Amino acid sequence: MKLAAESPFEGERANALAAAQRMASSFGLTLEEAAAGGKPDDPRQREAFTGAASADGLRRFAQAFHLMDYYLHADKQRRAEALAAARARGLDAGEGVSIAAKPREGVTSRRRMDPLKHASVLLQETSLSFHEVSEITGLDIYKVVGLKLKMRPA
Repeated sequence: MKLAAESPFEGERANALAAAQRMASSFGLTLEEAAAGGKPDDPRQREAFTGAASADGLRRFAQAFHLMDYYLHADKQRRAEALAAARARGLDAGEGVSIAAKPREGVTSRRRMDPLKHASVLLQETSLSFHEVSEITGLDIYKVVGLKLKMRPA
C-alpha cells in the first residue's frame, strides 16, 4: 500500500495496488479492512491481543531451543564415541597432541618473497592501497610509500 501511494511511476503504483488487492482478497478482506489490520470482529485478532497466541509462540520457541541443545549434546556425544573408537583401534596412539599443536622445527618456506620485492610487485601489478600492501607484506606504511615514490620514472 505504501508503494502504491508513494511511487513516482504510474505503472509501479498500479501494480502495487493490484498486488495489495490480491493479497487482501486471498484473506477474505477488502482493501480497506486489510489496511486497517483486519476485520473489527475477527476472533483471531482478539486472541492475539489476549496473549494466548504469544504464550503458544513462546512455548514453541522454548521447545525448539531445547531441541537445539539436545542436538548439540548428541553431536558432542557422537564425536567422543568416535574418538574413543579410533583410539581403541590404535589410531592417534593416545598422544593427545594434535599435529597442528606441535611446534615447527625450524622449517622455513622457500616460497616467501622478500617483503620489499613483494611490495614492489603488488604496487606495480595491483591497485591495492598503501595500507593494504603494508598489511600484506608486513612492512611499515612509510616504507611502502617510499618504495612507490622510488619506483616513479625519472
